[in-house]
Amino acid sequence: MIITGYYNELGYQVESYDSFTGERIELYRAGNHALESTQDGTGTEHQISLATIKEFCEITTKAIAEEKHAFYSGVECLED
Repeated sequence: MIITGYYNELGYQVESYDSFTGERIELYRAGNHALESTQDGTGTEHQISLATIKEFCEITTKAIAEEKHAFYSGVECLED
């Protein structure tokens, strides 16, 4: 199993990929709101920066990979 994080200015998601079956599964998703990760903080005082989103994405992706004893493949910035 391979664990990868994807992020942009709206938030981030962590996915697993099974190289045998080709199946992708979303494991975690968070938005860009500093106080409530399930909400969109765009245009508010609570919007977090892209650098912070990337940092959170890296931390979460590494933790999930470790928890699942899977390969951490890094994080990628998604273009809109």
